[in-house]
Amino acid sequence: MRPWTHKVDDGLEARKTAYETMYTFLDTCLHKLDLRLFLERVVLGLADDLDETKVICHMMLFRLSQVAPTAVSQRLDEATPQLEKTMKGATVTKDIVKQDLERAAELQQSALRAVAALSKIGAGVSPKYDAFTKDLKKNSMWGAELKELIG
Repeated sequence: MRPWTHKVDDGLEARKTAYETMYTFLDTCLHKLDLRLFLERVVLGLADDLDETKVICHMMLFRLSQVAPTAVSQRLDEATPQLEKTMKGATVTKDIVKQDLERAAELQQSALRAVAALSKIGAGVSPKYDAFTKDLKKNSMWGAELKELIG
């Protein structure tokens, strides 16, 4: 057996709390937020290592698509690569456990809800995002569910 490395993320809890606070701001003081900077942090959160942070960011995108669709539409090109990465799911290896697969599926469900909400903003806003949703609708695993969520 060879030695292994263990990564410790000291900022994990602080980062998670920060994103939860940001989500709360959407309900309590949206009118005071600089949405450009706010969305910048949300897009960065989509690339976070912690799945819980990604889920919170998906929830924020869902909410922002309803309350600030114009601001969100300007950031769709930046958010698309991370949403694509999430929808591809976990890489299946011989060492993967059932719990990891379930966690990846939950993350994909969260991303799918965000994608559906963002799709309602309007087609043609972001060609990259439109291509992503078109491919997702053709996907045998997620296509039917996405079409149902979009309505």
